[in-house]
Amino acid sequence: MDFLTDRLSEQYGSFPEAVIFLYAGQILYSNEAGQALLKKEDFPKDLLPALAEHPGGMEIALGKTFYFVTVSQLQEGDLLVLRDLDPPPEKKHPFSNAVYRMRECLSNLSATQWKMQQVLEDNGLLDGLEQDLANQNRLVFQMLRLTRQAELTQELNYKSFPREEGFDLAMVCQGMADEATWLADLAGVRFSYSTNVDHLPFKGSKSLLTQMLLALVSNGVRAAGKGGEVEMKFHAENGRCVISVRDTGVGIPEDRMSHLFSGEATEEVPRPGEGAGLGLYNAQRIVALHGGVMVAQSSQDGGACLVVSLPIIVPTSVPARNNPGYDNLGGYSPILIELSDTLPWQAFLPKNIKHPH
Repeated sequence: MDFLTDRLSEQYGSFPEAVIFLYAGQILYSNEAGQALLKKEDFPKDLLPALAEHPGGMEIALGKTFYFVTVSQLQEGDLLVLRDLDPPPEKKHPFSNAVYRMRECLSNLSATQWKMQQVLEDNGLLDGLEQDLANQNRLVFQMLRLTRQAELTQELNYKSFPREEGFDLAMVCQGMADEATWLADLAGVRFSYSTNVDHLPFKGSKSLLTQMLLALVSNGVRAAGKGGEVEMKFHAENGRCVISVRDTGVGIPEDRMSHLFSGEATEEVPRPGEGAGLGLYNAQRIVALHGGVMVAQSSQDGGACLVVSLPIIVPTSVPARNNPGYDNLGGYSPILIELSDTLPWQAFLPKNIKHPH
């Protein structure tokens, strides 16, 4: 090994970028810039083996520091080169108030519907109009979903990554699964959830990670289709947590696999069940901002699985209760919005469009 480290030192010792060489998942060599990086308290060393599994180039963000990582899988081991990137400039994006305005529109529409429903019911005219009222809500929800995805894309483009206060990630996943089970059942999809932890203190952006979970769940329900099944798992061990969502759909076509996280949004208004092409793109970027990796797997026998691996960063304190934080949706169910193009009209009756829990 001394011969190998000497050769690495000769080749990469003068590199201004951080160079780290892994042998069997362990750090065998790092140049001066690499050693300085490894000494940083906020640099998760256990992230390196996960990065080494994905050869090529990728951008990651750790705290407010951005890196372009090049991974080369050599015969002797894995060579990682991390180059500092300038953080994106802080800008006010054009969607900064769009979600608020759309939610305000939905609130006004709902209030009007309640009044209409009471008048129609009092006069015996409600039969047959409930579905029309629900379909109006569904249309607004679909518009709100597209607006939220575009807004999130802009936010990830222009806003530096916030490390928020600690929260319980296991409870967030459980809450997401509970609501997904109820809504997926309306769509004719069987949704199941399993975990090996009841609580997991976690430091990160709760709002962004919730958006990531929404993308995984909605993608699975869409892919499974009526009569299909979706299985969500949340496991934590050895300093990392793994979230996987597996569906029994037709799988991911080979020609689409390479574009799955590209963010190539359609220029047309998506038809029901198609999506806008931004959900998984945003999810992959959120995972990268947390120092994690996201991969997609497709089975030859049908079905697909999305897997997210995140390093567990333990917060100094966690709220006694699972504080939901700021809600720019006014109490409307985020997952109902996310699945609005796949659910039947009954889910959008005025009494159902708020959080069921």
